[in-house]
Amino acid sequence: MAPRVTSELFVAVLVRNARAGGGFAYVARRGNAQAGAILVAFYAGGGSGYDLYQAAPPALSDEDTGRDTRRFHHARTLSDDAELRAMIDSEARFDPDFWLIEIENWNADVGELLPLVEGD
Repeated sequence: MAPRVTSELFVAVLVRNARAGGGFAYVARRGNAQAGAILVAFYAGGGSGYDLYQAAPPALSDEDTGRDTRRFHHARTLSDDAELRAMIDSEARFDPDFWLIEIENWNADVGELLPLVEGD
């Protein structure tokens, strides 16, 4: 099994790619540099809330290909900033080492930015 890319490096590449693609991306919460869970919130714009993506369970990810196979899935839709902040507080009590990346103005398919599991 190949070594996994650190969360810090994955996040840096994600933010850079989102900005290069015309989106506005920033690290809203910094987690563990080596292996912190990564949550990505896409702001839908127009007050329609956020689409939240998180790492897919290993059973949903691709089989071991000898490389980092980190995949994401659509976890839920949050209606507004207050609901996003409540989710952050709840998640922080469960796992204080997670990352939260917020992306706005992303007009392309999410799959162009995040590796998604089949069907998402």
